[in-house]
Amino acid sequence: MKSFSQDIVENFRIFKTRNGNKVGKFFLKFGISANMMTTFSLIIGIVSVYFLFSNHLLFIILAAVHLLADGLDGLIAKASHPTKFGKYFDLITDRTIAFLILLKVALHLQDYYFFIIFGLYVLTQLIHFSSNLESPVIFIRTGTVIGAAIYVIYEPLLIVGYLVGGVFTIYSLALQLQWFIKKRFA
Repeated sequence: MKSFSQDIVENFRIFKTRNGNKVGKFFLKFGISANMMTTFSLIIGIVSVYFLFSNHLLFIILAAVHLLADGLDGLIAKASHPTKFGKYFDLITDRTIAFLILLKVALHLQDYYFFIIFGLYVLTQLIHFSSNLESPVIFIRTGTVIGAAIYVIYEPLLIVGYLVGGVFTIYSLALQLQWFIKKRFA
């Protein structure tokens, strides 16, 4: 039996599959390519991070627009011809925003544990990219954005969110080590 949240995710996937191509073609009709949307997503994401601790409402709005644009670039790419460059560009854009949020939080909190988590996150991404995107990795950008947005409501959630990101980062490292061992000795 599926849970309520699993039903929501499954229904969204069905909706996205049915309507995603239409949305992608709509943007293509206006000359907006997937890479253009990724660039827009990157710029909006960087601006949102700038406002993280100075204007929370603006951060939340811009972060939501960033996430929306990031989703749209995939729909546009699927409606056209996805390229390897576009795939890497999208991944680098996503990682850059997560990187900047984690760095800003680490600098804001001034706690060396957060710098360790930040360093481990960078390490997992370097491993993932150096393996030509073959090694497993858990992506934490959306969770990081949501955690930073919730910080406005209740400040300790920022620390909890950052620690959860650290756990997922360490889990990513464990998965990458397991992948490397299997690849090396298989």
